[in-house]
Amino acid sequence: MYALLKKAFFSRYQKPWSWPEGVPQDQWERVEFRNHSGKQMVGLLARAHGEPRGTVVIPHPMVAEAKAFAMRSGHADFLRDAGYNVFVFDFNGFGESESGKFEFPQDIVAGGNAAAERAPGLPVALLGISMGAGYGVCALDTPGHPFRAAVLESAFTSLEEFWRRYKFPYLVLRGLGVVLPRLARELRPIDRVRTIAGVTGLLFIHGDKDSTTPPAMGERLLAACTLPADQRALWVAPGARHLRTLQQSGDEYRQRILAFLDHSLAP
Repeated sequence: MYALLKKAFFSRYQKPWSWPEGVPQDQWERVEFRNHSGKQMVGLLARAHGEPRGTVVIPHPMVAEAKAFAMRSGHADFLRDAGYNVFVFDFNGFGESESGKFEFPQDIVAGGNAAAERAPGLPVALLGISMGAGYGVCALDTPGHPFRAAVLESAFTSLEEFWRRYKFPYLVLRGLGVVLPRLARELRPIDRVRTIAGVTGLLFIHGDKDSTTPPAMGERLLAACTLPADQRALWVAPGARHLRTLQQSGDEYRQRILAFLDHSLAP
């Protein structure tokens, strides 16, 4: 059943993984770990340039290149230059990770734990993008998660709202909510953001030209979050489209994220 459901949503993105062109392989350490259901997961760890100040875990958006997205986009580069280790991984069923259930929030928790084990004593932060951001919200509502702070870029509020433009997936989701209501709730960020715990800071980022996950979604997630007001914020990046905020907001994007991490991960 899970395989059939996944095919309806992800078949075009579940492709054989290849190393991104132009990224040196000798700077990345292969990490294999298990998710909540025991499925084999694959990640890559790159060490900070200089003395590490923390580790940033980057769950990928819904793209065929999976964990290579952050390796190629420049996210890993600017974080490593600023003194952060970077850990990327493939969600189950994507890239090199074995396919399993719709437990993507648990995949993020497992990835965070794997990253923490390889850099003991350092704080761990989350930088989720699109799919990684929406399910990142859900991961932060999971008991025992390892993240001290989170940047959530282009997070969706619910799967129904995200897929509303596509008739067949939308109808499947409506049926899923009836047949598996508990699972539907576990994958619904707008519900789970209300009970996030264990983090010192939360930064939502949305581009004002993003029609896939528009700023209104970030506004609703921010309003629903019950963290103290000084621990949560929303930045709307001018001129930025979906998955293009770093490329289109450049220095301001980097500066805002690094300032947030420096503050939230400080001893």
